Amino acid sequence: MRSALNLFLVMFILLFMLSMTGCSQRYRGVIKATKYTSAARHRATMKPYKIRGKRYYPRSARVGKVVRGISSWYGPNFHGKYTSNGERYNMYKRTAAHKTWPMDTMVKVTNLENGKSTIVRINDRGPFVRGRIIDCSYIAGKELGLDKMGIAKVSIKALGFAGEVPSLQYREEARRSYTDTPY
Repeated sequence: MRSALNLFLVMFILLFMLSMTGCSQRYRGVIKATKYTSAARHRATMKPYKIRGKRYYPRSARVGKVVRGISSWYGPNFHGKYTSNGERYNMYKRTAAHKTWPMDTMVKVTNLENGKSTIVRINDRGPFVRGRIIDCSYIAGKELGLDKMGIAKVSIKALGFAGEVPSLQYREEARRSYTDTPY
């Protein structure tokens, strides 16, 4: 009788611990959109994924968010292949790969070394090279001067979502109204 009670207690504790591990994950499953944050148009692309042993957690972005780092470009070897959101990569369109920002986020990329900039739409995941924050398509890279340099220090700024860039007035209002809780 006592061993059956102990077995029941152990099973109860194990089930309780198992149920709690689901609550401790960083990924919440549903990203709520607000006026100034993005919701995943492509739900599958917002799930955590693992590349070369490192786990990435896609997350919402906000209008006006700026990040600095290294950019590169990708072109002929990927032309015509499928991107992470399911469309075919076209190196002559202004698109880019980002590890965690939502698909169809519109981003202004500025080359901090020569001052050139362009606007791209995120449609792929990457780059998976240490230290790089964005991979631009060939045409976007060419506009930034990356075709000659290969890589460059850049700043990227989220401008809009769903493949659209809202007006400057809307972006300024979004920047002023943003709170640090996108969920």
